[in-house]
Amino acid sequence: MDPVARGADLLRNPSRLANPATVGGAVAVAVGLVLVLVPAISVDLAETVVGIGLVVSGGNDLWTAVGRRGARATARAAALLRGLASVALAAVFLLSFRDALEATLLLGGIYLLFRSLVTLVLALFSRDRDRRAPRFAGGGVGLVLGALVIAVPDVVVDWFTVSLGLAALAGGAVTLVYGYRVAAGITPAPSGAYPSLTELLWWWVEHVDVGTRRRTLLAEQLYLERPERAAKQVAWWSMLVLSVCIATLAVLQDSTAVVIGAMLVAPLMTPILGLAAALVSGWPRRAIGSLLLIVAGATAAVVIAYAIASWVPAVVPFDTNSQITSRVNPTLLDMLVAIAAGAAGAFATVDRRVAPSIAGVAIAVALVPPLSVVGVALAASHPGDAAGALLLFSTNFVSIVLSASVVFVLAGLANPQRLRQGGRRVLLTLTPFVAAALIILVPLLLTTGGLLTTSADGREAQATVSDWLGDDSALGLTNVDVGAATVVVELAGPSEDLPPLDDLQSALDDALDGSYALEVVVTPVVTQRLPAAG
Repeated sequence: MDPVARGADLLRNPSRLANPATVGGAVAVAVGLVLVLVPAISVDLAETVVGIGLVVSGGNDLWTAVGRRGARATARAAALLRGLASVALAAVFLLSFRDALEATLLLGGIYLLFRSLVTLVLALFSRDRDRRAPRFAGGGVGLVLGALVIAVPDVVVDWFTVSLGLAALAGGAVTLVYGYRVAAGITPAPSGAYPSLTELLWWWVEHVDVGTRRRTLLAEQLYLERPERAAKQVAWWSMLVLSVCIATLAVLQDSTAVVIGAMLVAPLMTPILGLAAALVSGWPRRAIGSLLLIVAGATAAVVIAYAIASWVPAVVPFDTNSQITSRVNPTLLDMLVAIAAGAAGAFATVDRRVAPSIAGVAIAVALVPPLSVVGVALAASHPGDAAGALLLFSTNFVSIVLSASVVFVLAGLANPQRLRQGGRRVLLTLTPFVAAALIILVPLLLTTGGLLTTSADGREAQATVSDWLGDDSALGLTNVDVGAATVVVELAGPSEDLPPLDDLQSALDDALDGSYALEVVVTPVVTQRLPAAG
């Protein structure tokens, strides 16, 4: 029976699809969709999921401590302590989710920070060279992650629900695919217990392997190697120089259309994707070559932009130039864009059916324009703006490498056998990028947290002003600006219809949980009407 007929037969008899993998995957996908798409109930659902998970984990540990008589006394005592702690923590989570989560994350961050410091000290004085590198890698990542949680625990809590939902979606999707293939007879059913999520991921990687021939063809696209190595290098550097010139002039002119043109011809995406492919494929020479090419290209871009900005007779208003202001204060949204663009670029590289979309990926994530802004800002003696633009480029670079590495593994570019044999080495090579991403996250989360607070205050203030005006008011609300100590309300209409301002100030103080000065600006509306002629 062909796969199409088998699929139709399964749809007509859905009971045949029922197995632990499809049921578990469907539940995980459903929970993930609710967490991501329905923010109104996602926090309560996350509270329930985490609480139930802690109860199950604690119950399992308690059963190990009580029921497994053959276990060692120390193991049973440790399981008993873990079980009691998990059950107690579950009760706290179910009673006060956000406070409990923030406190747990803070304590966990402190513990992780202390443990990572101990791991780094042990690695420093270890005589076992095989264990020294993993300890340095794990300790470094743990140290940065712990510091991140301690620095901004409230912001981490805000993104916890979304992260949990995305993890549930990804794991559920892989589990569903496996369950469907088992039900369809494409993959043999396991003789014992169904595989864990880690085993399912390995099954997926082995199933989607692109093969040696396709891997060789992709390597020819990603690396400036033979044949015609010199011609490839000349073409790459020529396009980089031209794209930097276009981008720098576009920044000086404040022209969005010209910046898009520079993104289209910029070649920096190729070596970044090549670096990601080399990291997961175990190609150290290619990885080093791609990294050196990226560093050399970025340095050349900044120098060229500096030279152009120094010689071109143009006065750049840094406060109003949209090409500069949009690139000197990166937020977490920029990292999310870069992650999505890196994943799309990696998928377009592996799948020949969507390869033409790589130009769209180049537009989605800016690589050369931030470097041009760095050069322009340095030429104008604005080191703060230059640092912000460099942070944006670093954010894009690290995010593309990490997301592209994951997609290359899941899309079959990495050799499954090499991954199994050298998986630890691959993780070690990715560790510096993970640590860099966590370090970059700190300023991004701080900026994003401020934006989220400002946005939430603005929505609260706007709703408060609308309630104060009432449904029958002749005044129209045009703008509400919540400052550090003053709320400015702009209205349009007859000023005689203005309700008492004291009521609005009291309502705003209650809604924004503070004490604010109030400024109301009313623009009169003048209406002139002429009767019909004749």
